[in-house]
Amino acid sequence: MMRVNLYPLKEFKLPVVAECISPDVFLGKTSKEIGELEVWEGNKQKKLSDLFKVEVETTGGSQEAPVVTIHGDVSRVRRIGAGMKSGEIIVKGDVGMHLGEEMRGGKITVYGNALGWAGSMMKGGTIEIHGNAGDYLGAPYRGSTEGMKGGKIIVHGNVGREAGAHMKKGIIKIYGSAGQFVGFR
Repeated sequence: MMRVNLYPLKEFKLPVVAECISPDVFLGKTSKEIGELEVWEGNKQKKLSDLFKVEVETTGGSQEAPVVTIHGDVSRVRRIGAGMKSGEIIVKGDVGMHLGEEMRGGKITVYGNALGWAGSMMKGGTIEIHGNAGDYLGAPYRGSTEGMKGGKIIVHGNVGREAGAHMKKGIIKIYGSAGQFVGFR
């Protein structure tokens, strides 16, 4: 089994786009190879290791997708787990926009809050947020009519507006309050 631990090296002031933070992408890579993956901080392209300390633990020879744990506040980091098909991501802190966007499988657990568009257009897998979620949970981007098509999202806190907008299939379970226009269209 492979475990990847990521520790932010600083408090991010600019948005970071990091769709490379995904078990599918990390599978079979060394810590050096993971650190070489490209991310964007503001308008500057950087390596993942410029922004995160990367630790990899491997036990056995299994080729199953790894468990990725992010330790700390990554509320300015966007697209974590975008398009992921398998494996698990655990975030011990707040997480940024577009968490699990177009996710197809696997599991993401957040011990904190998630900003807007978590689970946007997701097709499978599970996202569990032990805090609040922002606007447009499971919803598509503006102008699109293709929302969530599968999978499950569980939010133990409150959600913003338009959760589940244009939703076709799947489950959204909210234990707190919801903003306006839940399940719009």
